[in-house]
Amino acid sequence: HLERRMDLCRIYDCVDKYVALLDTKYYLIIGRKNIALELNLYFDKKDCYHLMGLQYIKDRPELHIDRGVVFDAILHRTLDVDQIESSDQYDKIKDRIRYLPYLEQIIDSNETIFKYNSKANNFSKIQADFLMCNYLYDQNLYVFLSENEEGNYFCKSFFPKTNRDYTIRQPKWTLLYKEKIMLSQNTKIILYNGFDNKEGGETGIIV
Repeated sequence: HLERRMDLCRIYDCVDKYVALLDTKYYLIIGRKNIALELNLYFDKKDCYHLMGLQYIKDRPELHIDRGVVFDAILHRTLDVDQIESSDQYDKIKDRIRYLPYLEQIIDSNETIFKYNSKANNFSKIQADFLMCNYLYDQNLYVFLSENEEGNYFCKSFFPKTNRDYTIRQPKWTLLYKEKIMLSQNTKIILYNGFDNKEGGETGIIV
């Protein structure tokens, strides 16, 4: 049963699944009102810490060190997550943990992208450049993207929708093209191509 399987997702599952994304880049072209933008989306193990919401677990001092060190400790099972998951504050992040192992599937399938304006949502302190919204397993999920100093994008925040709709008053952009690149293999998969109305299944060597 899918619902039961998802309930069993743990911090270990988040990190184990995220490892594959460390070797992945997404290249997207989005458009709105005759303007096209290119986005290069990369992943870093330090970002996974924030996506899981571990910063909200204040009573576990072993988490309040370098985020990359925490990631490696969870990955190699040298950090016991049982104590983290038994924290009184774990309820704050359990829904993130439940869905984060599906992040790759979420980004693969996503076609709904908003240019995010934090000023339009005065109930939130999130600062981001774009917002992806997906519907997966009976749940709306938000992935916020931000641009780094090199002009590339990363996943800044992730959580399921609750009683607040972060898409309100946000301009929606159209997905025109998306490809997934496996960096070490130098190969790519075209996930969506709105230019020739072909979708999925096309693979090849990057030239």
